[in-house]
Amino acid sequence: FWLKVAGPLLLQPFLRPQSSDPFYHRPSLRVVKMLGRFAAAGRMVAARQPMAMVQKRTFAGYGYVSSPRPLSIRMDGLFAQCMIAAVIYFAPQDILVLTGLVYKAHTDASNTNPKKKAADAEAALEEFKAKKGLSDVKVSKGYSTWTVSL
Repeated sequence: FWLKVAGPLLLQPFLRPQSSDPFYHRPSLRVVKMLGRFAAAGRMVAARQPMAMVQKRTFAGYGYVSSPRPLSIRMDGLFAQCMIAAVIYFAPQDILVLTGLVYKAHTDASNTNPKKKAADAEAALEEFKAKKGLSDVKVSKGYSTWTVSL
């Protein structure tokens, strides 16, 4: 019952209407004609707008706004007071923890590869090569430190 009553109304947008235009039933040509109308309308709109009226928009004297930043910060405001309190409270703790971490890293590195002072660097190098069983090593001679690489 409902199909007989509502069927033609529901299917009407999908049925081909009859037209006297010979290109109406070719969808590709319809699309080309529609795009041509859009292009023509765009040219008409562009021709009506004078170019001298176009100005760059600015905000508060700047040429552009790159980020949402305030123009002024009052030192008696909530933001400034909270930042000062946070620095006073957290900075000493951070300094202590970071100092401890740096000291631990330095101690581990010194224990892994300790430095030795030698009165005669050439004799110490030959002793090192004999102890390790090496014959050909590359030596980088610095101002006060020599580095050996294989």
